[in-house]
Amino acid sequence: MTPLRALGEAAISVLMIIGLMFCLAEHFLLSLLAMLFLMARQEEPVMLAESRRGVICTPHNDASAAGMRMLEAGGTAIDAMLAASAALAAVYPHMTGLGGDALWMLHDGQVRTIVGIGQAGQQLPEGGRITLRGPASVATTAGAMASWELAGKISREQWGSRLGWRDLLEDASVLARDGVEVSASQLFWQQQRHDLIESLPDLKALCQQQGRWLQTGDLLRQPALADTLEQLARHGVQDFYQGELGVAFAESFARLGCGLSRDDLLATRAELVEPISIRYRDGTLFNVAPPCQGLYTLQAMAALQNKSLRACGDGSARYYHYLVEAIKQGLLRRNAELCDPASADWDFRASLSEGCGRDYAAIIDDHKAAAWNEPGRPADTVWMAATDAEGRTACLIQSLFHDFGSGCVLGDTGVLWQNRAAGFNADPAHPNAWAPGKRPAHTLNPSCYLSDDGRQLFFGTQGGDGQPQTQMVLATQLVDFAKPIDQALRTPRFLLGRSFFDSTDNLKLESDIDPQVAQQLAAMGHDIEMIPAASPFTGQAGAIALHPDGRRQAMHDPRGQGVALGQA
Repeated sequence: MTPLRALGEAAISVLMIIGLMFCLAEHFLLSLLAMLFLMARQEEPVMLAESRRGVICTPHNDASAAGMRMLEAGGTAIDAMLAASAALAAVYPHMTGLGGDALWMLHDGQVRTIVGIGQAGQQLPEGGRITLRGPASVATTAGAMASWELAGKISREQWGSRLGWRDLLEDASVLARDGVEVSASQLFWQQQRHDLIESLPDLKALCQQQGRWLQTGDLLRQPALADTLEQLARHGVQDFYQGELGVAFAESFARLGCGLSRDDLLATRAELVEPISIRYRDGTLFNVAPPCQGLYTLQAMAALQNKSLRACGDGSARYYHYLVEAIKQGLLRRNAELCDPASADWDFRASLSEGCGRDYAAIIDDHKAAAWNEPGRPADTVWMAATDAEGRTACLIQSLFHDFGSGCVLGDTGVLWQNRAAGFNADPAHPNAWAPGKRPAHTLNPSCYLSDDGRQLFFGTQGGDGQPQTQMVLATQLVDFAKPIDQALRTPRFLLGRSFFDSTDNLKLESDIDPQVAQQLAAMGHDIEMIPAASPFTGQAGAIALHPDGRRQAMHDPRGQGVALGQA
């Protein structure tokens, strides 16, 4: 362990104690924790991985290693993602797991998306309402395993994989059973959710040992999850819905009174869905269709298509102003209309026409910020991607919705269930209101850009409302300013509105943005707050770039613990 990391981790522990004893002011405590998290997040600097064969990028070194082993064994990019995602359930359980939802973006000469989103049960939870956490938030099924099953089928039947579920899940089951050093990210978030964890007993097994909170250097062990992974390895992931695991989950649903039943679980499906896209500069930008918020990422980019960002200057006040104002519109529309398209008569693709893009751009005042006081949608997730030796790419974004999801572990399965049901709107007249069998509006949305010159760019991030904002920075840096992925990921970011760490409606800027730019933005009417440079609050992004000359590059965000690897 390097002295810098040791210092950072020791400081985090001390500050946690001080914060609990003296209840430091929210913003002061969070800012200090964020800076110290950056100091402690890893021993080696984040490096760009490059290969002419396979590359992989995930938020944790053990997950990247698990995926790379599949590539080295002759597996596909899908195989690498399945192994890596399973490993993340063992090493990053506060952010992702088997009890969540998942979206895939696949490229093998064409762009396809897999939507694995669980649906509402036929009944509301006991008490007649959905809560943010706890048993009454376990009110939608989990779609991730259905997406794994469909992705695995494509890998075997179309991409020629010879690997089975035993191969794909072995590393994850070993990590869960033998244990892995608890991540700095989990330590950070368990401090933020201290009171929640105390109120939800199931979470104590993830965050405490013999009544003591996990600390730096402690091993996180999940033996019940290891048993579940081994069950899936033996019987296939369909067992999650149709087999012994499905029976165990149904028994837990009944005990929790969450409104779900065995029939709801059996009705869970993942499906191949045509991606949505726009022309952006000299290429095509893709995202995932509703109920995912990728529609509004593309709408914001369609507005920027009608603005000359290069003329503004990279990193200028006008550059950030245009991005912020474009996403303001998108988030307003999202909050008013995003819902399960199967439940509504909604031609959402029409909103991506060139004419609509011009209309979005016309709304932006070049010199003045529009007012902003919309409620935010906090969420956490993981984005990861791999490209195999054949040049096929699989991106996977998987989530429990909020960090630690519902806080409920179902029975003795070790599966922490998501709280995605909290994404429904409480207003029964809203398009996103709860209804039996309906999927909630979703924050997950990975991006892909195929340039006319042959470049292929894949990128995504965690962060709820921050997802489209970070993707806009990455897309404009990669496309408008032709930055390599390492420079694009290091570009200072912004975060508009309320988030998972505070309740302010302002525009947060990373502190390595030029102070004069911040002053100019304030003069335009933006309510500015400075946050630490390379702040984890602006997302944990990643990117893969495939170049016409055969180079394949991958990199994870310097703001996190992720690792990118390339085949030799």
